[in-house]
Amino acid sequence: MSYFRAPGDAAVLRGLGDLATFPDFDGVDAKWAGVDAALDRLVALVLGVAEYVIEERQVWPAEPAGAGPCVSEWDAGTRDALAGLSDEDLPSVTAAWMRGEELDDSADVEVWQRWVAALVGVARAARDSGESLYCSIA
Repeated sequence: MSYFRAPGDAAVLRGLGDLATFPDFDGVDAKWAGVDAALDRLVALVLGVAEYVIEERQVWPAEPAGAGPCVSEWDAGTRDALAGLSDEDLPSVTAAWMRGEELDDSADVEVWQRWVAALVGVARAARDSGESLYCSIA
C-alpha cells in the first residue's frame, strides 16, 4: 500500500499504463493491517475531533473490483488536514495515534514519527502544488 501525490487522475492512469513510471510519484509506503481505520483516526487526531472518515474516490479500475489492486483519490479536506499538522504537534499526535489497536505496536515511536512526518510532507507538497493525494493498494 502506498500514499502518493499526483497532479490528477490522468497522470495516475498514465503511470499505471507504464509501471516503470508509476513509482516516480512522491509518496510513502505502508505495510500494516487496519489501514483505513488507522488513517481515519490519525486525521481525527490531527483535527482534534472524535471521528473522521477519509472520503475516497476510486480512480482505477473504473469499476470497483472488490479485493484487488486499486488506486483511490483522497478528498482535499484530508490532504489539507494532514498538511496542516505542525512539526511541533507531530510527536504528540503520533504518540496518541500509536495507542490505537490498528497499528503494529512492535515499532518504536521514532519509526512512526518518521512515517507520519513523511506522509505530512507529501500532503504539504500536494497542497502547495494543487495536487491530490492518492492511495494505491497492490
